[in-house]
Amino acid sequence: MRYNEFRDRFQDALREAELFFQYGEQPIETIDLASTSRRWKLYIRLSAQSPEPFHVSAKISFDWSPVNAARAYTCEEDLLTELIGRKQRPAKTEQRWARVNLALYATLPYGSATPIPDPQIFGSWTGSAGEKLDKWLTEFKERQGRVVAVTGGREEVEVEARSNAEGALFLKGVSVSGFRIVRVPRVWDDPDRREAEKDLGEELARLARRFKDALDEWTRSVAELARWIRYAPPPPEAKPVEPWFEDENGGPETIH
Repeated sequence: MRYNEFRDRFQDALREAELFFQYGEQPIETIDLASTSRRWKLYIRLSAQSPEPFHVSAKISFDWSPVNAARAYTCEEDLLTELIGRKQRPAKTEQRWARVNLALYATLPYGSATPIPDPQIFGSWTGSAGEKLDKWLTEFKERQGRVVAVTGGREEVEVEARSNAEGALFLKGVSVSGFRIVRVPRVWDDPDRREAEKDLGEELARLARRFKDALDEWTRSVAELARWIRYAPPPPEAKPVEPWFEDENGGPETIH
């Protein structure tokens, strides 16, 4: 399977999951002229479904390495012959894989900020949001009770903040990223081996559905955070501070 075929199949799967072209976004494709590595990414913005005052968005991306490209332009047997010469006993090759990344964001409007919730509340939310995403992103392959491969993972929730002249921190946004590993069929001259590595259409469809579910889960978690920020009282030792942003003239205004 070559890059173009993988890309088209993946885009079809995203379209079926209502993640591709749903809001008019176009994918961005780049190629590194030095290494010939290729990169595909798509930005998704949920303007209509975002829980106010947050804007929820996502980025899906994958890299296609030069090695993956080389393995796609010839069969495994000929590639091995080019690399190590002919052998009486056929050599084995490792499975081909592609890592597909998902980054989820929730940001306040440009220039806006709001007081960061109490650490106990905020810490509880970040832990809960991450655990909910684990269902869709984190996965380990086990053999005889031991982890032998990681086929999905998640980073910790990251916080974007700013401080004022008094040193108080204000929340600007939160984000989290994860990935899934997708099997890519090898190209074999041997028809039996070709048949053994079936098409990955269903695997890509399952991946797209997982990403859609992860995005929906993230949106619900952000809505919960918005409610906590809106209704949670400020700490006793802190004076209330209104969320604010700078208008076009540079002056601060409050958000009501």
